[in-house]
Amino acid sequence: MIFVSWKGLKGAGKTFGIIWAVIGALIVIGNLNKDDSISTKTASAPVVADQKNEVKAETKKEEPKASPKATPAPTPVELSKEGVSSDVKITVISTETKAEIGDNQILKAKAQGVFKVIELTVANNQKDAIILDSNSFKLIDDQNREFSSSTEAEHVAFGPDKTILLKKLNPGLSITGLLAFDVPKDAKGFYLQAQGGMLGKKIKLKVE
Repeated sequence: MIFVSWKGLKGAGKTFGIIWAVIGALIVIGNLNKDDSISTKTASAPVVADQKNEVKAETKKEEPKASPKATPAPTPVELSKEGVSSDVKITVISTETKAEIGDNQILKAKAQGVFKVIELTVANNQKDAIILDSNSFKLIDDQNREFSSSTEAEHVAFGPDKTILLKKLNPGLSITGLLAFDVPKDAKGFYLQAQGGMLGKKIKLKVE
C-alpha cells in the first residue's frame, strides 16, 4: 500500500482519500459487530441447553407414578362334609329338601317354607360325655341368616330313635340321626355350622 503526503494531494485526491478512509472505518466496525454477535451466540448456547435440561427434569418429576397392581381376591376355601370340633368328629351324610316330614299320615310336620333335612353322624372322641342341643347346629345361607333346627317337628316326624338332639353321648361312642331346618323357599348357598357339644369349637360343613 502506497502512502501519499496529505498536503501534496490536490482537491480530487483529498476527496478520494476521505472516501477510502470512511470505507475502511465501516469495514472495521462491521468486523467488530460480527465478532460480538458470534461471542453472544456462543455464550447463550449453554444457557439455552441448561433451560431445556431443567424443563426435562421438571417433566420427569411431574410424571404420575404407576398405580400398584390390585391384589387378587383370595380363593374361597372349599368346605368338606366332615370336620372335627374339639375332638368331636361330625360328618354330613346327606341333605334333602321337603315340604313336609314324617312317614305317618297323622304324625307329620309341614314346613312354613321348606325343610332342609340333614342326616349326620357325631362321634365323641373326648374324655367326657357331651350333650348336643339346638345351639350345636345352625344352618346358614348366603345372606348369613342363621336357622335353628325345628326340634318339635323332628320329634313328631322322626321319633326319638332318629333324633340326635338333647341326648347324652359318652366318650368313644357315635350317633347317627336327622336334623330338620325350616327355611324360606328362595334361600340358597347353605352350610352347616356345628359344635362338638355346648363349648365346642365352631366349624363349617358342606351340606349341598
